[in-house]
Amino acid sequence: MKIAVCAKGEGLKALVDERFGRTDQFVIFDMETKEVKTVENSAKNAGVGAGGQAVRILNEENVEVVIVPEVGPKAVDALKAFEIKAYRLGESKTVEEAIKKYESKDLKEFELNVVKGGLRRV
Repeated sequence: MKIAVCAKGEGLKALVDERFGRTDQFVIFDMETKEVKTVENSAKNAGVGAGGQAVRILNEENVEVVIVPEVGPKAVDALKAFEIKAYRLGESKTVEEAIKKYESKDLKEFELNVVKGGLRRV
């Protein structure tokens, strides 16, 4: 399973980004192989719909879980369409911390129902 985290740099030591659709990169971690890959977010400069476009990028990388601060309505629609689960970033400072918290089940999954401006926490 592949997990993506919004990041301000490359690799596991990168700081997490508080943005989703406009994040600079996504760090993708493969839980089975432990491979780490950083992918540029080409959607970050989109005029509108950056969140939905970012989800498409993650889908092309076969991501099944994304760890995010918040997600807007267009991203919610795309996450549902591609069946990608979203988890709240929480207090994580680095990509590595976020992944460890996900592995230890310390992150809350978003319920993919649109409410004013984004997701509702489960």
